[in-house]
Order: sequence, then C-alpha cells, then structure tokens
Amino acid sequence: MLPFKIPEFNLPLASCTVFWRIIQEILNWLKELREKHGSVFRIWFGKDLMVMFSDPEDIKQLLGNNQLLTKSRNYELLEPWLGKGLLTNGGESWHRRRKLLTPGFHFRILGEFKEPMEENCRILVRRLKTKADGESFDIYPYITLFALDAICETAMGIKKHAQLQSDSEYVQAVQSICRVMHKQSFSFWQRLNVFFKHTKPGKEREAALKVLHDETNRVIKQRREQLIQERNESRPEADQDDIGVKRRLAFLDMLLLSQMEGGAELSDTDIREEVDTFMFEGHDTTSSAIAFALSLLSKNPEVQQRAFEEACELEGSEKESMPYLEAVIKETLRIYPSVPFFSRKVLEDLQVGKLTVRKGASISCLIYMLHRDPNNFPDPERFNPDRFLYNEKQMHPFAFAAFSAGPRNCIGQKFAMLELKTSLSMLLRSYRFLADEDHQPKPLAELVTKSGNGIRLRILPRD
Repeated sequence: MLPFKIPEFNLPLASCTVFWRIIQEILNWLKELREKHGSVFRIWFGKDLMVMFSDPEDIKQLLGNNQLLTKSRNYELLEPWLGKGLLTNGGESWHRRRKLLTPGFHFRILGEFKEPMEENCRILVRRLKTKADGESFDIYPYITLFALDAICETAMGIKKHAQLQSDSEYVQAVQSICRVMHKQSFSFWQRLNVFFKHTKPGKEREAALKVLHDETNRVIKQRREQLIQERNESRPEADQDDIGVKRRLAFLDMLLLSQMEGGAELSDTDIREEVDTFMFEGHDTTSSAIAFALSLLSKNPEVQQRAFEEACELEGSEKESMPYLEAVIKETLRIYPSVPFFSRKVLEDLQVGKLTVRKGASISCLIYMLHRDPNNFPDPERFNPDRFLYNEKQMHPFAFAAFSAGPRNCIGQKFAMLELKTSLSMLLRSYRFLADEDHQPKPLAELVTKSGNGIRLRILPRD
C-alpha cells in the first residue's frame, strides 16, 4: 500500500474497438485526470500498477535517479526488433553500452552527418514540388520517408532511396513493424507473445523482422570486410573515396572499429541491436517532430516568417546556433513531445517526496502533461517559441524534458537537433507552408507521438 491516499483508476480489459477508442483519447483523459486530481495518480493496467508523475520537482527526482534505470514492461515489446540495445537495456549492461556509445555522438562527429541530411532533404524538396499548388495534402508520408533515408545513410552508411523507392522490401518492412508494434503496445492480449506470434499481425511482424535483421546483418558483414581490407592495405588514402574526399564514417563503422580494435566486447548481435535501435529512434521521433513543426508553422505565419528569415540569414550554419529555429523546435516538442511519457520499473521501494512507491510497480513521467503545466507555461496550448527565446532561464530546469534528462537522457538529442534544423531550414527556404483551416492534428500516444488524422497543410513555392 502507498502511505497516503492518491487517486486510483482501473483501465478495464475491453473489446478491441472500445480499447482503441480509449487509446485515441488517452492523452485528453490523462490531462483531465491531472487537472482534476493533481500531478500524482495511479492507474492499474490489468494487474500492472503505474504511478503517474507530472510535477517538475518529481520529474527531477525520478529522471535524476541513478538507480532508477530499468525500463518498464511496455518496452519489452521492442525487444524482438531491438534486442537489448540502448533503449531497452538496463543495469550494468546498459552502463557499459552507454559509455561505449557516447563518444560516437560527439558533435564534431555528428557534424559529418549534415551532408547526407542535406542531400536527402533536397530530394524531399523536389518530391514536394508536385504538391506546391496550394491544395491541402498529408505531408507526413513524405517526411517519414525522408527521415528513413537520412537515418539509413548515417546509421549504416547505405543509401536506401526510400523516397524514390517507397515500395522496396526494406522500406515496407520498417513501416510494417512500426505499425504492428504501435497496435500491439495498446493490446493486452497481443502482448502475450506465445500466442501473438501465431496471429496474422504476429506473422507480419516476424516477416518484417526477417527482412530487417537480414539486411542489417548483411551490411555489418559488408562494412567489416571493407574496413579490414582498408586496414590490411594500410594506405593513406584508405579512408578516402575515389575522388580523394575523406570517407564519412557511419555509426555502424564506429561500432565495428571498436570491435576490431578490441576496445569493447561487442558481438555482431550487439552491434545489430544498437544499429537497429538508432534506426528506430532516429527516424520515427524525427518524423514526428518535423511534421508537427510544419503544422504549427503553417498555422502561425508570423512565426514562420521569423524562422524563414533566420534560415536565409544563417544558411549553411545549421551546425551552429540558430536561436529562433531552435526555439521553434523546442516549442513544438513542448506541445507535441515525440515521446509522451518515460516509464521505469521500480526494483526497490522508491521514495518520491512524501510518497513511497513499492517494489514491483512502475512509474511514468508524463511529459505531455509536464509540458502543459500552466505554472511554467502560461496559456500552455498556445504556440509561442518566445518562451524558449527569452524565458528559458526562468523556467524550472525540469519543466521541459522532451529529450528526457539525467543518466538516461536521449543520447541522440544533438543528432536530432541537427537533422531538425537542417531539414526545417531548407524546407522553409523552399516553400511557404499554409494552414488547412479544416484540419487540426489529433495527437495519439503511441510508441512515438503521432497525429491520428495525419498532418494536412498547403504549400506554395517561395518567390
């Protein structure tokens, strides 16, 4: 028992139709619970107890806890694809892997990824020309294929041409497994893997996994052979391409070099898990952020104009500070955080303020609600990037946690910001984004925050 009474709710087992309707409204439901009962309440998901927190001081204590590092059970759904990669792992194994991977996300290294991001965004700009007639359309499918191209090239060093070959087996497999996992994450019976793998969606997941794992394994083998050949040849030009330009190392190359040099105990399975984790986190979350940003900019022309002017003035400087565009991105992630909540498993009794959460329960940091706390964000539903341009220093340091915080903060947040600035600035220089007055995104709390009705807007070419 908890030492004092806090509001408690049961989420009942229901039919698929009823349950899916609950999920579609879960963010509004949680928002209502917070407004009615305060920043702490608990929910029983079947037999699983989840204690919800959304006060900045509680979030600070939870995310800063060096012992509270094990993810809750809902992350287990990702393990068939991601194994024990950095997202799903915990304990000492996670510590070792995090220490190994951190140097690969140094901003000096990430700067080399800007070029493939720009190359793939130029393809996106060309593809959008057919839609630049002022008519409403859903831009999300275009954005997600761009993000998939960018992450394939930076994570694995390969060009998948997802934007030009959206019907390829690999692209279809990525989209298929994301779709299956989104539905599975909100279905109690589908979580029982012993039964799920025999169902139609279970077989769809297994088929997608075979394509994805086979391809990652193939690329690992190919890249290793290439690196060994270059090392054996010991040529100064071995790290250059055929026109003498320094060859850019993909994330996979860094892992393989660590393995080959004996500095880390990494199996091929370990490497595949980390590459697949980077693939998943690096395309789905970024797609969501870009699409929601464009939607908000389309509805706020004065903000869009300021962002456009900065994008023109600082063109080519996306690796450096772009104060206003960065404020636009943060305000987008405040309203539509790519990950709406972070959950942890409580392995020992946990004291949070005056509250004791017993061993075996889980806690959830409700980022979606944290970002709507009127004490930190007056008029919280209003899109106002100036909050982060002028008032950020006055905010509670844990009032904004789109990239999590503490020891398990997002290792790829600098990568994400670079891709967001690079893509949004190029898109703003190419097009004006106009609102579809009949469309308002409906955020869904899936594995990543998505819009249940797409992201519809209108675009026109810049003069």
